Amino acid sequence: MLLGSILGLILVLLTGGCSQQHSTSAPKSPDACGDSDGPTPAAVRRAIAAVPIVVPHSAWVEVTRGHTRNCRLYWVQIIPTIASESTPQQLLFFSHNAPLGSPTPNPRPYITVLPPGDDTVTVEYRWRVSGDKECCPSGKSTVRFQIGPDGALQARGAIPHE
Repeated sequence: MLLGSILGLILVLLTGGCSQQHSTSAPKSPDACGDSDGPTPAAVRRAIAAVPIVVPHSAWVEVTRGHTRNCRLYWVQIIPTIASESTPQQLLFFSHNAPLGSPTPNPRPYITVLPPGDDTVTVEYRWRVSGDKECCPSGKSTVRFQIGPDGALQARGAIPHE
């Protein structure tokens, strides 16, 4: 009896919050890019090691990475090991295994990489406007990045505060 009640409660908890939500998005297609399409771990380590430290007694660590759907432009997001919501972070770009560097010379807080395009990576930059709390920057702009005809990283739009 007790086991049946527990199982019933678990079933209610698992399904209770979902009854009002209906997904209208199509299922995601599997990632067509393989490990050999992107930067090697050694290339990422070298690129991270070249970024100047911004927080004393801290080191850069990778927090996330991704790539365009055509498997050519890759990005790695790094933050200091000692960080708060407003600690500067950095994005490093790669063309397959070749480092392209960062789109900004100095690390910046509040960077979000949005879902990728076929050959572009869209980055949302946020910043605090007077009166904003650390948690809640109200300034916002997006910039798309791609690999230009010369093989270098190109910004399609103005990077805010550059």
